[in-house]
Order: sequence, then C-alpha cells, then structure tokens
Amino acid sequence: MTIQIGVDLGGSNLRAAAFGEGVVPLASHKEPVGDDRAPAAIVERVATTIERLSAGADGPVIAGVGIAALLRDRRGTVASSPHLRWRDVPFGALLHHRLGPRFQLGVYNDVNAITWGEATAGAARGYRDVLAVYVGTGIGGGLITGGQLVEGASNCAGEIGHTKVRWNADAAPCMCGGRGCLEAYAGGRYLLARIRRELADPGRRTTVLERAGGVIDAVTPSHVDAAALDGDAWALALWTEIAWLLAVTLGNALALLNSQRLILGGGVLARTPALREMTATDLMRVAPPASLEPLTIAEAALGDDAGLVGAAQLARDGVSILA
Repeated sequence: MTIQIGVDLGGSNLRAAAFGEGVVPLASHKEPVGDDRAPAAIVERVATTIERLSAGADGPVIAGVGIAALLRDRRGTVASSPHLRWRDVPFGALLHHRLGPRFQLGVYNDVNAITWGEATAGAARGYRDVLAVYVGTGIGGGLITGGQLVEGASNCAGEIGHTKVRWNADAAPCMCGGRGCLEAYAGGRYLLARIRRELADPGRRTTVLERAGGVIDAVTPSHVDAAALDGDAWALALWTEIAWLLAVTLGNALALLNSQRLILGGGVLARTPALREMTATDLMRVAPPASLEPLTIAEAALGDDAGLVGAAQLARDGVSILA
C-alpha cells in the first residue's frame, strides 16, 4: 500500500497525518511550531515528522505540505509568510533536499490544500466551481474552476485576504507589507488587537468587557459576537463594519468567478455566528443577482483535517511535484 503524508504547517501548529487509500488517517501528529522558526529548524522538524509517519512504508512515499505562506512558484518558494516570519525562503527546495529522492514532494499554499481537501471529501465535494474563504488568524482563499484547483501563473492565486478594502492615507498596515488589505481589518490577529485597543478607552460603553470577566486580555471576538446578538451598540457597529468589508470582498470575487459553492471557514467565523450571518446577509445585497442564482453557501466540513487530506491528495495527483 502506498503511503501518503499530508502536512499542515501553520503559524501556530505543525500537523501531519499518514493516509492509505482513503481519507481516514492511519496515524497523525501535532506539535506547536514554537519560537524557533528559522527555516533550517522548521525543515528538519517537518522532514522528521514525514519520516516518522512513513516509517513502515515500502518504496516511494508521497508527501504534500500545505504552508501558511504566499508562494512565488511551484517549487514551494515562500515569498512571504508573516506568521512564520519568513521572506524569500526556498522552503520546497530545502525540504526536498533533506528528504531525498524517495519522497514525491509537493508544497502548496495552506488554503489551497484545505480547499482541495473539502473538494475531495468535504463541503465542496461534487462541485466544479468553488470559492473557499477562511477567516482565522489571517484570511486566505482557495479557488476551483471547472473542477481544477487554480494556482495562478506564479502559484499565488486566491490571496483574497490581500485584496484592498481601504486605500486612503489611514489604510491599516498589513503584515504582508501592504496597506488596506481585508486581512488587516477582519483577520483574527488584527481584529483582536483592535477590539482590545478600543476597549481600553475608559469611556467605551459596552458589555463586552464584562462578558470577559473585566479582563481586556481575556476578550475574544466571541465576546463581541455574543454582545452583538444582545443588541450591544458598540459590538453591533463593529460587526456591521467588518461584515460589510467581508461581504463586498466576497461579492466582488463572485462577480469574477461565478462560483457554485462558497465555503466559509476559519477559527474566527466558526466562533462568531452573528458576524457570519451578517456577512451572508450583506453578500445578498452586494453580489450580482446572476452570480447568486447558482450559489450555495456552506460551512467548512473537515475542520483541521481538510489541509492534511488536501495536501496528500494534491501530491498523490502529481500537482506541482518537486523534481
């Protein structure tokens, strides 16, 4: 039996799983990324994990790695990874050299891998035209058109979090180096910083801080969501702003792509049902009616396993394999 390894290298955790012929893991592994994020250290840990999970395999091993990064090419070169603090790192080449020729290796954007996982065995199964958007620590997107994953000319298609929603002098800076990106307003890292910053104002009238036990550092977007559901004016105003930015971005993407299926996922949206519902409602107002006619909206179904399934499947299908 051919062993396929799927790896999800994020800003917080390194996760991996071994698969046989199906999508149920034969074995799995999870560890924190930790503080040592030097490329050599990360390459060694990823390689060691792949070797450990494939220890019982006879012959070649298929390995796909999804990484939280903007890629520059199909060899897994990282143009930028704010969460790993990398820029211009030949990650794929380094990992390929470390593993050796026994391993058939592919390196993918993490949300592309997640999207393909959902298409293989999750909420996008059976759909040929899909837009998947994940709002977590950052914001990423994956595209499937005509049943094929869209990687783009230089393997960085789908970076919906870095489309611009503000372009004046006050546009918020983004860790990508730009300003005014959707991620800089609705991404979890930025959103949480803004929430806590605004709550530090002693004149702020809201129940959010009380819901977190009066401790600003304990506040999460979930507390804002609960307050918005109860009609808290400040929480509602913030969610109205963020939902509109998300909806306009999604509506513009649908105008271009005419997707059948929109998958919304990620840790932020999973824990903020009011924000998700407000975004979906606003989307109905801003997307072209003709684009909405074939569209269905679904929550991501595979959770943390989607990226593992998708990375392994892409490598098994021979997509962007390093030689």
